[in-house]
Amino acid sequence: MKKWLIILLAAVTALLCACAKADTPAPAATSAGSKPLAEVYADIKAQVGFDNVTELNDIRLMERYYGITEDTAAEYAGCINASGVDQEEIVLVKAVDESSAAAVEEKLGNRYQAKLNQNKDYNPEQAALIEKCAVRRDGLYVSMIISEKADRIDEIYRAEAGL
Repeated sequence: MKKWLIILLAAVTALLCACAKADTPAPAATSAGSKPLAEVYADIKAQVGFDNVTELNDIRLMERYYGITEDTAAEYAGCINASGVDQEEIVLVKAVDESSAAAVEEKLGNRYQAKLNQNKDYNPEQAALIEKCAVRRDGLYVSMIISEKADRIDEIYRAEAGL
């Protein structure tokens, strides 16, 4: 009887947590020395600055551009250049578990490759920029940083996310 009661309480708790999840990422519990990704991105934006971008602050945008859903991403933040020419794109994701991190890494890898393929003949300068950048996975954290300022962005991201 106790076992069934515990299982029932766990199921109800999981259901309530799922129902309470909002469209925008809430600050999650973080390890010592790390900040939620929304704060990390805000600091990157303040220190580096971006022009003409669409902020990735809604899970629907993450799903539209990358196929990343709220059941795989615990936290996310970033931006996409809205000009249609510049390929700058910063995507920071903390996955919910290891298998989700692998799935996110694959999806960002697919996006990276598609951007590279699209620009090789069309815009060689932007293709060269993309080739200098990468998709990177550190445990549950997955990032795709494509920018002329990628080294500085990655430095801020890694320091503030505690990686």
